[in-house]
Amino acid sequence: MAYDKTTRTKVAVKFVNKKLVEKAENLKTETSLLQRIHHPNIVKLLDICDTKDTLFIIMELMEGGELYEEIVKRKSFTEKDASYIMMQLFSALEYLHKNDIVHRDLKLENLLLTKKDNLEIKLADFGLSKVYTGEAMQTACGTPYYVAPEILTGDGYNKKIDTWAAGVLLYVLLSGRLPFSGETDVDLFKAIIEAELVWKKPQFDTVSDDAKDLIQKLITKDVDARYNAEQALKHPFIHNNNNDKQLSHTIYDDLKMLSQKIAADRTAKWES
Repeated sequence: MAYDKTTRTKVAVKFVNKKLVEKAENLKTETSLLQRIHHPNIVKLLDICDTKDTLFIIMELMEGGELYEEIVKRKSFTEKDASYIMMQLFSALEYLHKNDIVHRDLKLENLLLTKKDNLEIKLADFGLSKVYTGEAMQTACGTPYYVAPEILTGDGYNKKIDTWAAGVLLYVLLSGRLPFSGETDVDLFKAIIEAELVWKKPQFDTVSDDAKDLIQKLITKDVDARYNAEQALKHPFIHNNNNDKQLSHTIYDDLKMLSQKIAADRTAKWES
């Protein structure tokens, strides 16, 4: 954290040692795209300072931290809350996709809160993002639990890999569980390719039909039928949701365990 001398506002500063950067291209992609992006639900790039050995990336400070931590802390979460979070995400995705930018790494950890004790989110981490030219993309990327089937089958993919991942995110927000899992990556990827949704119990016993319907329209193998961000914003679950009923009490512990599992998996892969 640092202070802007002119405005005296707090900012976040990312220090990048150029000599240690393995994927310099990802860093260039992230900074060049963020300089083009201006949306209330996307973390703002304020400035870049490039020196011989270090790149300083100055971003707006997300004082609320990660979304899942806020949900676990408050011990009160409803469909209306989940709807509000997803509305903000779909608004960001609609903006990105209209500007031909695909995020390619949507996940719970990349939704940051502007302040503590609220659910105002911004989308972060554009290191894997890409400009979509109209031609099918082929590079396999993203976080395993959130990748769409077409990435795994090598058939080529488009912007709708982001809305698949948004469907996974919504499933997670409503249940604290993943829609697809496996003992190994091979098992996980097989489950994703088959794309057979199961409403896990007891987590989904109290979830509304509207919520399940939207998830099904996002997590579908048929890319043409899969909702885009604009369609999702018009869905009843997003457009007019006043459901204040508390979600399953298991969601808080499940979310915490899920985040710890994903962090542990990531650490294990880095160390291997």
